[in-house]
Amino acid sequence: MEITFRPYGPADIPWLTRVWNDVLEDGVAFPGEELYSEPDFAAFLSQQDAVNLLCLDGEPAGYYLLHPNNMGRCSHVANASYLMDKRFRGKSLGKPLVADSVKAAKELGFRGMQFNAVVASNLPALTIYKSVGFRKVGTIPGGFRLKNGVYSD
Repeated sequence: MEITFRPYGPADIPWLTRVWNDVLEDGVAFPGEELYSEPDFAAFLSQQDAVNLLCLDGEPAGYYLLHPNNMGRCSHVANASYLMDKRFRGKSLGKPLVADSVKAAKELGFRGMQFNAVVASNLPALTIYKSVGFRKVGTIPGGFRLKNGVYSD
């Protein structure tokens, strides 16, 4: 099992869009509710500082987007979104995905990373973040509305 990373290309846009929309449809991890068309998602991707794919034996399995968490005086802190194709979840690929994004953020000149909307029930993500050195600095009670209408920390 060989894990490699590469930047996305135009041929990846259908897959990238499908995986993103799958996460939105699940309604338990990302704040967005409207699904993307491929052209709209391509435009969104073009605004990112990095979009890198994790490939398992050459096949795309997951990816991350990397960009400033905020503007101006806070633009030196990165933010990232992580996605794993449902076929590859549970295969211990999240930690290498996050670790590569930390490396990429440093290479791009970011001085740190901040995650804004990690849902309390997303235990795999929380475990991975802790394992690579992140620490929890706060909780927003009821800060995320799940697809079923229940509010979660």
